Amino acid sequence: REVDVDQSQLIDDGLTPEQRKEIKDEKDNKRMAKQVEADLGGFDVDQEWVEEIEREECFEIEKRYGGAPPIPQSKYEVWMMDASNWQILDTYQLDEYEHGMSMKVMTLSDIPLETVGNNEEDEAEVHDDVPFLALGTGIVDQDGEDVCSKGRILLFQLRRIGDRTAKFELELNFVYDKEITIGPVTSVNCLASEGNSRLVVGAGAEITIEQWGSDKLIQIGFYHCYMQVQDIVIFKNFLLLSDAYDSLHFLVYRESDKSLTLLAKDYEPTNMYAAGLLSRGGTLSFVCHDDRQNLTFLSYAPRDVAARGGNKLVCRSDFHLGTQTTSLDTHFCSSSLIVNSATTDSTLVALKQQDPLYGKLDDDKRFGLHYGSIDGGFGTILPMSEGIYWRLAALQSVMSNALESDCSLSHRAWRLYRRAPRRGGCRSNDRKKGVVDGDLVMKYADLPISDQEDLASAIGSTVDLILDNLLEVGVSSMVV
Repeated sequence: REVDVDQSQLIDDGLTPEQRKEIKDEKDNKRMAKQVEADLGGFDVDQEWVEEIEREECFEIEKRYGGAPPIPQSKYEVWMMDASNWQILDTYQLDEYEHGMSMKVMTLSDIPLETVGNNEEDEAEVHDDVPFLALGTGIVDQDGEDVCSKGRILLFQLRRIGDRTAKFELELNFVYDKEITIGPVTSVNCLASEGNSRLVVGAGAEITIEQWGSDKLIQIGFYHCYMQVQDIVIFKNFLLLSDAYDSLHFLVYRESDKSLTLLAKDYEPTNMYAAGLLSRGGTLSFVCHDDRQNLTFLSYAPRDVAARGGNKLVCRSDFHLGTQTTSLDTHFCSSSLIVNSATTDSTLVALKQQDPLYGKLDDDKRFGLHYGSIDGGFGTILPMSEGIYWRLAALQSVMSNALESDCSLSHRAWRLYRRAPRRGGCRSNDRKKGVVDGDLVMKYADLPISDQEDLASAIGSTVDLILDNLLEVGVSSMVV
């Protein structure tokens, strides 16, 4: 929010008229004494004496035209709102020149300071989990770029006000803050390993692991990347780090020595905007979105020849998204068999009794990505089985030739990977085509039945099978 800052202190020096007259008379007496000394010495005071021009002698305060006008200044706050009526329940104002950068609700294990560094039996003890609201901030000084920016980590808890049996309210309870001097806190996340939950902080060019205990955060591990931490995605004890100027880093956390180790990275100098995880069964892929509105699909394959001995993330496919986004979030891909069921639990039980393999196949364990674009759009990225992919890929190829394109533009050229001119020599010229454009293949359902039959026969399939695959894709895109 913006507030008007009073500048009345600029038109008042805090002195009375008598005090101002005394100061002026004292300066006149000193100037006269110097003149007398110069006259007795026989030289000109203007040539031999170098005097500093004071500010008071150049400017005078003129109050006849009014005071200094108020100036708008931004104040940043943390708001807790009621989702039912969007009323503000509580606020917490940040410091001057402090901006909120990241926020996440998490639980941290309360590990006392005495147990840190003890034997394995003490470290294997189960500790209580405490819920927190973690906030990462960035502080830009009023001097701008002359001073390096810093940040803070703030921990809040929700506290009830009033009787539990009657109507009660919630308020933000400030618990702890820690200053980060290496840069602004651009990402916070929770790392759960062997029953203990810890805070992972991305600030500047470093990742630090903070452990909550004895009412304070203690750093127990770190990893230094290259330029600027953009985002941190955690699954199990693995971390996917997106660098703002140096693409993706794939790390692993070891509980034995509290260390972060680099497993592989993408060596292309790509400006990252967002990163996410795509999973189907036991297959895991990394998706990254860059400044050229591209999507790149990478995987960790140590035995692949292109992995350079396992140190490089292998590019599996690429795709031009055509819009900009800053977040890729994971969701579970639902099945078309249960999405319209009013009693989901009973439907699952009936499906498992009818088919003992239901829920154990790779298609029943899929996790996709959804994103919101800066132009107000919403989209999803889904993993598919090999059979469905090749069927829809063939349909996409036929439809791009058979249907009229907008403005007579090439649909294939629009979805090709865009390279930046300054990085043209870093990436090989061959593009990895492995993504089906859902916007194009979904138009199949709106075509006349005669056109649907012609397109289906052209790829050696049937209309019912293609529509069933499109239904599965549409259901898997449902986030809520």
